[in-house]
Amino acid sequence: MAFYDEARITVISGKGGDGCSSFRREKYIPKGGPDGGDGGKGGDVLIRLDKNLNSLISLKGKRQFSASKGKAGSGKNKKGESGENEVIFVPEGTLIFSEQTKELIGEISLENSDIIVAKGGKGGLGNARFKSSTNQSPKKTTKGEEPEERNLFLELRLIADVGLLGLPNAGKSSLINSITNSKSKIGAYEFTTLDPSLGILENEFKKISIADLPGIIEGASEGAGLGTKFLKHAFRTKLLLHVVDSSYGLDKANESYSIIEKELKGFHLDFSNQSRWLVISKIDLVSQNQLAQIINFFQEKYPEMPIFPISSKTMEGYEVLKEKLLKI
Repeated sequence: MAFYDEARITVISGKGGDGCSSFRREKYIPKGGPDGGDGGKGGDVLIRLDKNLNSLISLKGKRQFSASKGKAGSGKNKKGESGENEVIFVPEGTLIFSEQTKELIGEISLENSDIIVAKGGKGGLGNARFKSSTNQSPKKTTKGEEPEERNLFLELRLIADVGLLGLPNAGKSSLINSITNSKSKIGAYEFTTLDPSLGILENEFKKISIADLPGIIEGASEGAGLGTKFLKHAFRTKLLLHVVDSSYGLDKANESYSIIEKELKGFHLDFSNQSRWLVISKIDLVSQNQLAQIINFFQEKYPEMPIFPISSKTMEGYEVLKEKLLKI
């Protein structure tokens, strides 16, 4: 199933109901006082958090969302009913932008689970509102306010504790499958992972969400390959695990690491505040001397960065990595 993380929609609130012009009909009183009620408020359009959703697929094929209009007022000072709200359900981490101005309207989160994106029109005033000492029989009313219409762009950015980065076939899918409950695809070809996968690593004390992000290639920050589509998801994580394939030796490992780092620096979001760990994969395919050479190189170049050698075939290094992740 495709991962839907963007949607363009039009939202239209409800028009306010019109005010009513009415007069009481009383015995022996030819023309009673004004009793026209106000119109009802038009419905709002809201975007609301649904914890059970993890993509914007529920919006696929639907572009317009409209709330209902308020009812007109009536005699005997009866106010018209308010229009019903239209509620659009989205997952946590959905950003809402104005299509016209590109302004960020808000983000759906646990703390901000409801955002009104189009306010319903106010109801009009009935003629009872215009009675005064100088005008005992007003006929004046006002119309309900017109609805609000907006074009919106919705963008979902995954919220995960840990993100996996690496070139295609670096071993990210094997890693997330081995340490979480995820079932990410694995294959001997580029772009095995076409959609982000979320997995959970947990023990009796803690639960950590890990996102396997699709392979990034050179030029990704400018849109090459799967490009910017998934770099934005990496930005929402607290820790990045950079997975490097060791099976081709030191030069290739260094090159692949540098490519990803260059793309992160070239992207419009700033990744400098995120912690970075290096995971050296497929260590069963290299000699101990080759592995030591790779580890020593990265330790000298990045002395502050933790390094974890692993093998999905022998499961070497996995318990150490899991233990460290559960301690952060």
